[in-house]
Amino acid sequence: MIRKLPEKAIGKIPILIIPTIFLVLYFCISFPSRVSAEYGGLNEITSVEPLLVEKGDTLSAISKRYAPEYSYITAKEYMQDILELNNLHSEHIQAGKYILLPNYRNET
Repeated sequence: MIRKLPEKAIGKIPILIIPTIFLVLYFCISFPSRVSAEYGGLNEITSVEPLLVEKGDTLSAISKRYAPEYSYITAKEYMQDILELNNLHSEHIQAGKYILLPNYRNET
């Protein structure tokens, strides 16, 4: 048996739902802009740079070498970005293959 809500309760539902919707929309819209403003837009990839992996190269060494040149983040964070950008599931890379390096700086 379905129980009906009293008419007083039905009138209060929009009063609760409408502010909740506005709060959710506010946080969804303002949060990304706050993050970008906090970092000055420095967390956006401006371009990608191809790199030919040479014998003996490791992802750790590549990220340590290129993080200061192409980003404003630590080498460890940069390595994670390289993994994600290249859809790699491990740090293993093969010599003779190209990987893409994210470039967060405009000047290079």
